[in-house]
Amino acid sequence: MDISPSLNDEQVVNGICLQFANMIRDEVKLAPELAEGHWRVDSEWTGQTGSVSEISNSQIGGGDISRSFSIEMDQPHELCGGNSFASPQEHLLAALSGCFIANFSAVCALRSISLNSIKIHMSGTTDMRGLFDISGVESSHFKDIKFVVSVAGNASPEDLQSVYEHVVKISPNLGGVGSATAFQTELSIIEK
Repeated sequence: MDISPSLNDEQVVNGICLQFANMIRDEVKLAPELAEGHWRVDSEWTGQTGSVSEISNSQIGGGDISRSFSIEMDQPHELCGGNSFASPQEHLLAALSGCFIANFSAVCALRSISLNSIKIHMSGTTDMRGLFDISGVESSHFKDIKFVVSVAGNASPEDLQSVYEHVVKISPNLGGVGSATAFQTELSIIEK
């Protein structure tokens, strides 16, 4: 599958070339295995509670994607960290938000909905006693994650609600975390 959109394509919605997106959608309908993504991250301890994660080559549809990024993480002082970078928990919330925004924007584009803005306020609660090796603590996973999506675009509230409900169901990151976490979600439509 050719994964390079033409820069000369005329119809672009939300920064997404519709001709390219529709071409990929058509190919995936015929061969669902082309939609399978394999992601790779290698992480290493950097001292205290810090780590660095290297994002390297990934695959989509069996084809290699060259990627090279680094993400540094640390805990706040209150959790024995150096407070040098965002915590893994904050990265997780940012990854959930980023995944939701990417999916929302793409689905809107495929439905010809132009967006003016998408903002997400996300928060979550964890029990950090597990970090301190306190006996009797069953899990330190997020107990709950709350997020409010505020969106403005050229669609009716019903159309935006339909996209929102669809993305809540299909977001890979929300789905991956959601089985052990109670999500509380809300859509807030901003006037155009």
